[in-house]
Amino acid sequence: MNYFVISLDVITLSILTLLLSVGLFQLFYWAFFMFRVRSHKKDADAKQDIQAMPVSIIVCARNESENLKHLIPHLINQTYEADIQVIIVDDASTDDTQMVLANMHSRYPSLYYTSIPTDSRYSHGKKLALTVGIKAAKYEHMLFTDADCIPVSDKWVATMMEGYNVGPKRQMVIGYGKYAKHPGLLNLFIRFETFFNAVQYFGYARAFRPFMGVGRNLSYTKSLYESSSKFRSNYKILSGDDDMFISEVATRKNCVISFSEESQTLSEPKRTWYQWAVQKSRHMTTASHYRFTIKLLLCSEIITRQLFLWGSLFVLLFFESLQIRISVAVLIFLRWLLMHISLFIAASRMRESHLWLWTILADIFMPWVQLCAWVFGFSTKSSNRWK
Repeated sequence: MNYFVISLDVITLSILTLLLSVGLFQLFYWAFFMFRVRSHKKDADAKQDIQAMPVSIIVCARNESENLKHLIPHLINQTYEADIQVIIVDDASTDDTQMVLANMHSRYPSLYYTSIPTDSRYSHGKKLALTVGIKAAKYEHMLFTDADCIPVSDKWVATMMEGYNVGPKRQMVIGYGKYAKHPGLLNLFIRFETFFNAVQYFGYARAFRPFMGVGRNLSYTKSLYESSSKFRSNYKILSGDDDMFISEVATRKNCVISFSEESQTLSEPKRTWYQWAVQKSRHMTTASHYRFTIKLLLCSEIITRQLFLWGSLFVLLFFESLQIRISVAVLIFLRWLLMHISLFIAASRMRESHLWLWTILADIFMPWVQLCAWVFGFSTKSSNRWK
């Protein structure tokens, strides 16, 4: 009987030690990474006497004729003091993209476009089209977006370019690409996940080192591109033209984040869970290429979050000690308070105020939905899709 009591005491102590450890890690993670947005001053608290720099906007498109009709005028008509070069790379489209681009060029002579022909013997991803666009860029500073995106403001270019005025060593600006709001649970989930991920990689960029961004709203210099070896050598990887490049070359000193409303882009989200799962599983192919420290931190956050949530629930339901249950409840409260404050401030700054209300539900269920997408991608044979 004494042995049984001792065993129970050891198990209880082990559970409480584990719960305390993962709880403290969660508090550290939210305070050190996710809470960073609260101290964000407009990264472009720019020196007003610095002259605006010319920029090349690069868009890669495959079968995006309708979207290009809407996007190109938004790019051409940006309010910006310096020269803007708009480059559209038509990557083996089979729709009437060529005709649309020819018509657009007649309306906007400054528009430059080029095409990559279809080759049945060679399959390539988006990185080849990006490389073609970069080679065509005549300016040092380049700004990237996707054909299915629209700049939220006519000052998108100006706001993103302000980031370079922070200091002479700045060579990259990471922007926020949000999704349009529509009714439905899937749309809510996609928008919250996009928002949460942005807060996370913005926090890493400010606290530790940048590891990802989104190709639909990203800027960097030609010099930085030419310093990279991985970007130009990984044409076969399904996704990650943005993540792998950022992970390789971006540092706290050469990278700036910009998430003010004027610097954002807006995209249409997937409309079915199947489409989203295909997209998400493709995006996850890049994670294995992150630096070891980044992978360790990201995995640790997900694992400790689940251990803390379900371990706390177990203690609250089955432990008899009122003191222990109160202590665990306080730890839960502190974590959720820090989480809510962090996401509330971030949501306010990023004009996504309505999303933080879903924090608790997303905190519990989002990792499991992402896991399902990962299992889906792992269990299905992927083709070398363009996006």
